[in-house]
Amino acid sequence: MCAATYVRAGLLNAEVPAPSDTAVLCIRRTVDDLGPADLCELARATALNRDDLSWGAAAVLAQKDPGAADLLDELAAHTLAQEIAERSPCHWGRDHTEAVRAALYRSLADLADALLEVSESTPTPLDWTVHDNGGRYTATAAGDGVTYDVLVHTAQHAPTAAAPVWHHPSLPAVPTGWQWRITSAPAGRASQSYAPFPSALAARHTAECAITALTAGRCGL
Repeated sequence: MCAATYVRAGLLNAEVPAPSDTAVLCIRRTVDDLGPADLCELARATALNRDDLSWGAAAVLAQKDPGAADLLDELAAHTLAQEIAERSPCHWGRDHTEAVRAALYRSLADLADALLEVSESTPTPLDWTVHDNGGRYTATAAGDGVTYDVLVHTAQHAPTAAAPVWHHPSLPAVPTGWQWRITSAPAGRASQSYAPFPSALAARHTAECAITALTAGRCGL
């Protein structure tokens, strides 16, 4: 679905499966019905970040001038995104509003993709041990004669661009990224890690899905 948003924004030339295209159209129609104030509230509730906003600004600029030498003029997109963040919705112009719409299209499509991936995954339940007051989780898993050590912990440096543009009371003031690492025994023989994830629950879930794939022989470290 996320790829379909790129195609519809004119930023990608590719064939999109009909179901994905239909789903993206449903998202667009929902977002298109919202005015600036409601768009801002939805962006706040979904923790829209500066990377998302800059992408939406770049998409709008590309659609306005498709013949430009650089369709993704980073400076112009950054300026537009900065104006959106600094102005109240009642002072947004057309480009500001459309940039937020575009950013929400992709953000909601990303969320839909993640939900589909989770629904199609089969996690291996692990017996997690909690360390550092919930700042670190460890577990072990075995399959096909191999033992795997699994670690989930906070990411060392959450990127600034991942911080929500507008604060929401239900979100932490400082965003925390999470990552997981799977190592085969003996320790350090081979490892694989991924980051960032928005929560420890999301990181643990994807680590359990990775263990399923490893023990089934569908991938390796």
